[in-house]
Amino acid sequence: MRLRIGLRACGMTAALIGTTLGVVSPSQACNMNPQAEAYVVSAQALGGLVNVPPTPDSKFPPGGTKTLPTLNLGPINVDALLTATTAGDPKAGTASSSATAAHLILTIPLVGSLDITGIKATCTAPATPGTATGTSTIATAVFTPVAPPAPLPPLPPVTITIPTGVNQTVAVPVLGSIVFNKQTTDNDGNLTVEAADITLAGGQEVVLGYAECGGAAPSTSSPQHHMH
Repeated sequence: MRLRIGLRACGMTAALIGTTLGVVSPSQACNMNPQAEAYVVSAQALGGLVNVPPTPDSKFPPGGTKTLPTLNLGPINVDALLTATTAGDPKAGTASSSATAAHLILTIPLVGSLDITGIKATCTAPATPGTATGTSTIATAVFTPVAPPAPLPPLPPVTITIPTGVNQTVAVPVLGSIVFNKQTTDNDGNLTVEAADITLAGGQEVVLGYAECGGAAPSTSSPQHHMH
């Protein structure tokens, strides 16, 4: 998410150069260096209770694996290991990222709870910008609405059918909508993969399983290349 902010102008500059010279496209001009980001969960002001920053958040550079054994923050409860990993090779111009968690429960006051298993998102970027590929999976998703006032009977849980393919939106009554395997590419050829992008009925957004990556032309390793 934050990676794209710094790259937007670069893509626009490339577009202007391409218009002028007719030889450079945005996806070919940037990035200057490979980069990646991954996290398991983020949320925007869930029910006014909590704003969850990208957690755990790994970025390349420098890369590496960030983990959390559990997460219990406001409406979000994760009772399994959260893992975010990024890596890259500046000389080769490649980058990769992945985010995984086995189980997460999202509880929305007065609405219900969403129980999700098997969260995973991956992104792999070769040296050619704009050619990154990614995959994501959600194993199961079950929404249990809040019980209505007595004497009305409790509402049964709703098992959400996980669609195949990219950018598949499923409407969930009362809860909102979920885009499964959401994939977008920005002007600089950076691919973002989200296992589940949830928009609640109140407008808040929750992202589960985020992996972003973008390649770059291989480093020439010349002295001028490293000068600032």
